[in-house]
Amino acid sequence: MRRELMRRVAMSLRAATPASQRTASGAILSRSSFMPSASSIFTSARCFSSSSALDANAEFLRGVQHLMGKIENASVHYAVLHWTNAAERGHVKAQSALGNLYLKGHPEIARNEELAKQFLQQAADAGHDGSCHEIGKLYFHGSDVTEKDLSRAFEYWSQAAARGHMAASYDLGYMYAHGVHVPQDDAKSMQFFQQAAAKGMPEAHRALGNAFLHGRGVGADATKAAAHFRVAAESGFAPAQFDLGACYMLGRGVDKDSAQAAQFFFLAAEAGVPEAQLCLAQLYETGDGIPSDREKAVQYYQFAAKNGLAPAVAALQRLGAPLEPPSA
Repeated sequence: MRRELMRRVAMSLRAATPASQRTASGAILSRSSFMPSASSIFTSARCFSSSSALDANAEFLRGVQHLMGKIENASVHYAVLHWTNAAERGHVKAQSALGNLYLKGHPEIARNEELAKQFLQQAADAGHDGSCHEIGKLYFHGSDVTEKDLSRAFEYWSQAAARGHMAASYDLGYMYAHGVHVPQDDAKSMQFFQQAAAKGMPEAHRALGNAFLHGRGVGADATKAAAHFRVAAESGFAPAQFDLGACYMLGRGVDKDSAQAAQFFFLAAEAGVPEAQLCLAQLYETGDGIPSDREKAVQYYQFAAKNGLAPAVAALQRLGAPLEPPSA
């Protein structure tokens, strides 16, 4: 079984080699004097696996050195090799590292969801929270390789959330908030969002802000809503910057302040939030909180229109402005 795994790892490395580095016969041309080919990887794997010079943790750390370029003749191929040896000896961090490397891909390593699942599964079964979350995401979204299975996604996220994993807690909150696979339950969604927010997750603070704003699972409290939006906004989370801008614009949970609203709308608009682009355009058109500027109003209306907001299209038509800026 281990030989088969090493063969698949070696083949994945070979598949990642650019065509420009192959001969007409398909052989791999060395990128440098130290860049290993797939065949040398496979040969080295047998040599390394028979050596007791490195224990599993040392193998893992050596792999990290190769990946980070902190060792002479560093190579991501050898990082994979060291991690694979460590993973086969039950090193959970190596299993997780390989799973994430294959899941996300690398300039020299082709994305391989099948191998990613295998290594993430090993780490998740050993109780690695991050791997539980990642494999849960695979089952939640589904793909050509992984059949969508909300039950398994819920199971893996529940395991990780029970041990305090931030993103898994948020994802469970989302499932309960929207009734995905589980009965819709605002109280439970609040519980998981609070757990994620306590770890500093901006998305969770925004979710709590919306819950307090609309009284979902908790008594409506605009002041608490604005406070959660502020935490998320100040961390740079653009959707929350728009939310906080709206609070200032409407006086929800904070004193009404169009100038402050404009500042947060600007941050969110520049990050591509269509609703913020629309609101900022309206402020530039009316001169509310900022100096009136028709040119900038048209510019942000055009951004919002391009992002599909009908009120922005209507505003441009009313102003007699084109839906798109003239091409340079």
